[in-house]
Amino acid sequence: MNKRASSCTFQLRFHIIARKDKQHATSTMQKQAGFTIVEVMITIVFLGFVVAGITQVYLSVQRLQEQTAWLQSASHAAQTEIESLRNTNYNSLTNGANIDFSSSLPSTLPGPRSGTVAVSQPQSGLKRVDVTVTYSDHGTPRNVELTSLIGVIGITQ
Repeated sequence: MNKRASSCTFQLRFHIIARKDKQHATSTMQKQAGFTIVEVMITIVFLGFVVAGITQVYLSVQRLQEQTAWLQSASHAAQTEIESLRNTNYNSLTNGANIDFSSSLPSTLPGPRSGTVAVSQPQSGLKRVDVTVTYSDHGTPRNVELTSLIGVIGITQ
C-alpha cells in the first residue's frame, strides 16, 4: 500500500470516528438535558424566601383581622351602653356619677377588660356621657372612647 492510500484511509477513519464522537456527544447532551444541582439549590432557596414572605403576610393579616374584631366588639359594646343610657330617665343620670358596665362586655374581648361611663352636665338640660371600654391586645392596653350628649327631652319623655 502506498503512502497516499494509507493517508487517505487514515483520514477517512479519523473522519468517521470524529463524526461518531460528535453524534455521541450530541445525543448524550440531549439525553442529559435537565437542571444542575446548583440551579436546583438556587431555586429551592428562592422558593423558601417566597414561602417565608407569604407566611409573614398571612400572619400579619390574621393578626390584623383579630385586632379589628376586638375593636369592633368594644365599639359595639360602648354604643350599646350609650343607647341603654338614652333609654333611661334623664333624671336618673346623676352628674359626676361613674357607672361600671364591665359585666355587660362581650366575652370575645380579651381580658382584663372593663367598661365605665362618666356622667357630666356641661349645661342645664344636657348631660354628657363619656363611655370607655378597655381591653388587652396581647398585653397592650387598648381603649375605645365614645361621647354622647343626652338632653332633657329624650326617647322616654
